[in-house]
Amino acid sequence: MLKTLSLIINTFCFSLFGYAQNAKTDSLLEVLKNTPDDTGKVTLFANIIGTLRFTDPLKAISFGQKGILLSKKLGFDKGSAACFLNLSTAYIYADNLDTALLYLDTALQYAHKVGNPNRLGLAYLNRADIYRQMQNFSQSLKDCETALKYADEANNDDVRARINQTIGAVYYQQNLYQPGIIYYEKAIGLYKKTGNQRMCATVLNNLGLIYKSTGAFDKAIIVTNDAIRITDSLKDITNLSVFVGNLSDIYYQKGNYPEAEKYAGIAFEYAQKQQNEKQMAIARAFMGNTYIRQKRFAEAIDVSEKAMDIFKKEEDVDRINSTADMLAEAYAGSGNFAKAYEYIVVSKTANDTLMKWRYDDDIAAMQTKFKVNEKDKEILLLAKDKELQQQKLQRRSLLLITIIALALLAIGGFWLLMNKRKLQEKMKELELRNNIAADLHDEVGSSLSSIHMLSEMAAIQPQNDPKHQDILSRMSNNAKETMEKMSDIVWMIKPGENEGYSLLQRMEKFAYDICYSKNIETILNLDELENIKLTMDQRKNIYLIFKEAINNAVKYSAAQKITCSCSYLNKQLSFVITDNGKGFDVDKASGGNGLNNIRQRAIELKGNVKIDSEINYGTTVTFILPV
Repeated sequence: MLKTLSLIINTFCFSLFGYAQNAKTDSLLEVLKNTPDDTGKVTLFANIIGTLRFTDPLKAISFGQKGILLSKKLGFDKGSAACFLNLSTAYIYADNLDTALLYLDTALQYAHKVGNPNRLGLAYLNRADIYRQMQNFSQSLKDCETALKYADEANNDDVRARINQTIGAVYYQQNLYQPGIIYYEKAIGLYKKTGNQRMCATVLNNLGLIYKSTGAFDKAIIVTNDAIRITDSLKDITNLSVFVGNLSDIYYQKGNYPEAEKYAGIAFEYAQKQQNEKQMAIARAFMGNTYIRQKRFAEAIDVSEKAMDIFKKEEDVDRINSTADMLAEAYAGSGNFAKAYEYIVVSKTANDTLMKWRYDDDIAAMQTKFKVNEKDKEILLLAKDKELQQQKLQRRSLLLITIIALALLAIGGFWLLMNKRKLQEKMKELELRNNIAADLHDEVGSSLSSIHMLSEMAAIQPQNDPKHQDILSRMSNNAKETMEKMSDIVWMIKPGENEGYSLLQRMEKFAYDICYSKNIETILNLDELENIKLTMDQRKNIYLIFKEAINNAVKYSAAQKITCSCSYLNKQLSFVITDNGKGFDVDKASGGNGLNNIRQRAIELKGNVKIDSEINYGTTVTFILPV
């Protein structure tokens, strides 16, 4: 069965400092240049985070760290609450929910300290939305209940509206459509009361998606048209493209293919006006659906191939899956069974990936909800595996049987291509191993030379001479460092260690070991690495940058606490390492303390590194690497 493409606008709630456009961001940055280090500057930082968190979350995170440092310096709790709250949102849009929760919990501490019911309501609401995205629906509803208490205390209808919107989304995600409709309608009423037309349109669109899911297509058309009318009056082209695309899909589901084609074309025009490749691709996918149903296979292939190029670029596995199904059907309809089979393979691969993700999410959700023991976990895993296998079997179709004769030819070509790629990968790996051999000579060789020289010095010193004991101590330290370097290099070249999980384990072990020895509190959130595939060179340099940064913080900062978080967005890995130590003047730094090493290794990975520090208020090292 042909899959459909539809969109739901996320329900995430904006902070007290509000929603703003890019133009406002530029204006705020200009004001920031001439603002002294006072509470007004903290408020500016909070505003800048608030405007950047949706469009450029990594940049928002960078400003957030500065805002937090200054607010702590000034003892400005209200500013700290705002910065932490907005920063948590930035981490959400950086697709790092765990770190977002950490910052949001801190925001709640400051909000309780300040005692502002508006900010408390927003903080609990934002946390509810995070738990919704993590599919911890019971906790999400609990936080909504708490948020509502504070919204009532502040008599804030806008926050009440957002609470109802989030509750509606929680029920919608669980396919509990009737209560979802009730809470969405409550949200719409409250948004109309407060005059928040933008959010009213968003919820009307979401309500249309629910009606479509229940088969109430006429109702879905009415409320989606209402969303479009409001959005058009606001000149919001971005959401117009989304909402009109959803209207196209409703007509498609209803079986009115000419109307579906019409609105898919309008959605494409809106996306084209804003040069939004992703939305243009989604609109093309809607067109492809309608063309197939009208047996216009050549047109379907043209638009769907263009859409597929963008979805592959964006690594949007869900849409790769659905678009591959479309292309398989279109090519089969046109008589090109070889290409049809090629896209069946693509669809199956993408579908297996999606099923694994959902499988893992389901297991995690069940473990959280029911706190199952090890035996129960095993039972759940077996049950889900059985379900997975059954779903795979159901995907066999008449189309696959029709083109099985040509499948052998396609498989043969695919096999040759894969072998060629494997050979190229082996050559790259050999080059990297040669580089690491050079590291072995330079790093370990120099340490061994140092130990040798010290041993000769010890031999000529009387044993009762204090210098003798000092030399032996230095030899012992050098030997320990050499062993550590050897261990690192062996790990770097070890086959099968290119999974991000291997890097995560090693980073955590190093950080906890060295910080524990110095009685330094350590908070690490590196889970984003777990499912990332890395090259040997990436793994090596990421680890050495991290190691250098942690070493510097431990040895030179006099810090009591070190935090490190990792996020993955737009094919970029970002690391933020922060300490609360004595700091230093970055401009006057000579490049010692390993700073040059950090910068050089970042350059080798075609990334960049930024070091922010303030005397007496700690240091933040941020490095961003393409992966």
